[in-house]
Amino acid sequence: MSEYNRASVIRYYRKQRNMTQEELAEGICDTYTLSRYENGTLNPSEENYQKIMNKLEMSEETILFNLQTEDVNIAKVRNRLLRLFERGDYQGAENEIEKIISKNQLPLMYVENRQFLYRIRLVVENNSGKLDLVNYILSLEKLLKESFKDYDSEKFVNKYFYTENELLILNNIAVAYGEAEKYETACRIFSSVIQQMEKGSYMDGYKPYYLLMVNYANILGLHQQYDESIEMCRKGISWLWKWEKGNCLYNFIYNIGWNYIEKSKGFPEEEALRLRKIGLLYVWEAYELCELYPDRRENLERIKKYFEKNQIIHF
Repeated sequence: MSEYNRASVIRYYRKQRNMTQEELAEGICDTYTLSRYENGTLNPSEENYQKIMNKLEMSEETILFNLQTEDVNIAKVRNRLLRLFERGDYQGAENEIEKIISKNQLPLMYVENRQFLYRIRLVVENNSGKLDLVNYILSLEKLLKESFKDYDSEKFVNKYFYTENELLILNNIAVAYGEAEKYETACRIFSSVIQQMEKGSYMDGYKPYYLLMVNYANILGLHQQYDESIEMCRKGISWLWKWEKGNCLYNFIYNIGWNYIEKSKGFPEEEALRLRKIGLLYVWEAYELCELYPDRRENLERIKKYFEKNQIIHF
């Protein structure tokens, strides 16, 4: 675990518990030492770190998202950028990033802020053709290593915990390796991180886990691992029900339908027809859910076209 992560965890959860530095430090270290732990200038010993975690009632299997800023309106800044990015307005997102940097709304002296902003910038540049796939992967990995210093795509070993920024960067890296036809590397990252997340407790949100699972399911399906992809989708659906996020269900349901239809192509006619019927029912359900909770209209059109392409008359 890096100094950065320990500093962030201590600082964040002390504030979440409404504890002063004096209260947390009592019986463990002096207040000045705790202050140095929190700003990352001193790495706590294993003994002191465990004492601090115990006092905060935290385990090391913790995932957090955190930005560092003095701006009380940071939530508005963050959400405005994310809205532009997630609806595919890449030019708007790029302009927003420049505005955030120029106004120092997210000081870049903090790794949390750099990872949040630069991840989005790299994805935008790759999607708009400004950054080729090889350099996109290298840039993402360099950004990740600012806090995950032991990261190695070929000998991937999980950290004790991840920040939300790190999880989102890992998701982008794994997707990019899939696009680069490095299937084993992509699956190694996806499966390892998902397994680690399933061990942990979660501070905030569902999105990193959802993205990792849906993209892992995509890669499994594209490599004809249809049953494994369907199982991953079912696991994702259970996760979303837990978080009451019905607006994202259609992605997993569509993927299940897609897997059944693609799987059907390897069977004799009667069995192929049965599998295709099942798949079309899932695809149509996904269409109706997407129509109810449309996050992107182009997804609705894509689902409709796939259904029509594979539709069976009189089934």
